[in-house]
Amino acid sequence: MVKLAVVGNNEFIVGFQLAGIRDIVEVNDNYFSELKNMKSKKEIGIVVVDEKLMERLELHQRQDIEASVEPVFIPVSTKVEQDSLKRLIKKSIGVDLWK
Repeated sequence: MVKLAVVGNNEFIVGFQLAGIRDIVEVNDNYFSELKNMKSKKEIGIVVVDEKLMERLELHQRQDIEASVEPVFIPVSTKVEQDSLKRLIKKSIGVDLWK
C-alpha cells in the first residue's frame, strides 16, 4: 500500500498532522534535498507539497520534481485550479475521472 506524505513549512503541515498523516517533513531551508529524498522512498505514492515551496525551486529542479510519476508531487495552495487538479489526479491514478 502506498502512503501519502506532506512537505512544507510548519503552517502548511499542521492541518495534515491533525488529519492523521504520519509521513510529514517540515522544511525551512534545503527543501530541494528533502523533495529528492521523498523521490527515493518506494512506499510513498503521493507527496503533497506547499506550492510556495515549489515556486522557490530553480526551473530545472521544479521540472525534475514535476516529472516524477512515483511518487506524484501535488503542489497545493489556497487557490487550486480545477484543470490542474484533474491532470494531477489522472497522472496519479491513471484514470480520467471526469470522462
